[in-house]
Amino acid sequence: MEKLECIGVPVLVGGHKLFEHFQTIDVPLKRYYIVDNSMGRDKEVEDAIDAICDYKPSHIQEVVVVQNNLNAGYPGSVNQIIRDNTDCKHWIVCGYDWHPAPGQWERVLNKVATVPFGAFLGDTPTDCMCGFLWTPQLLAKVGYLDENFFPGYFEDNDYRYRIIQSGASVDTIPLQAHHDRSSTLNSSTEFQKKNQYTFQKNYKYYVEKWGGSPTQEKYDRPFGKDYPLSFWEFDPVRRQKLRWI
Repeated sequence: MEKLECIGVPVLVGGHKLFEHFQTIDVPLKRYYIVDNSMGRDKEVEDAIDAICDYKPSHIQEVVVVQNNLNAGYPGSVNQIIRDNTDCKHWIVCGYDWHPAPGQWERVLNKVATVPFGAFLGDTPTDCMCGFLWTPQLLAKVGYLDENFFPGYFEDNDYRYRIIQSGASVDTIPLQAHHDRSSTLNSSTEFQKKNQYTFQKNYKYYVEKWGGSPTQEKYDRPFGKDYPLSFWEFDPVRRQKLRWI
């Protein structure tokens, strides 16, 4: 029986939206993989994960939950999903607040075998990367997400630009989905305040990396040097300064 291999979802807050996302999956699936970044701070996330594990339907083969001691951020969580599931032929990473309509996952299932590198899931590739299909072929050409964009914002701009520079043929699988944008950010006034700082720092890093803001890039390689498109070096000092929690 044809099935999707891995659907991975990072979560920090908003357990009810995570559970709603899980309920959208109406096709055979090998693994639903949750990266729990809440660090035990959100009872709603804990309750949602318990409910998902307790009420797993038969068409989903297994649910795996990884609880991080520190928030890995969105790009770090995406990379974690891929690295932790190397037995899978492809990886679909979604925002917990991105909910396909009934019957839409079947569109992905029918298309996945013919996707050469990767695919945006949605109406247009500009609709962020809240639903995106990765393949080993895409990783070989473009690499992993740059985890220095922490905890999020501009990592999707960075990856889309790297895709363009690589020449990889990335598809769009049109489907209907509701995206409750910036749910994590909007869940807390404290997060919103801290995002004012991290957003600017991530924007500055993007400009340093590509010589200009999104759509105004001047470099065709990272930092204007002869680096591969996959190049980035993890900066632990930067990471600590950008932590929200």
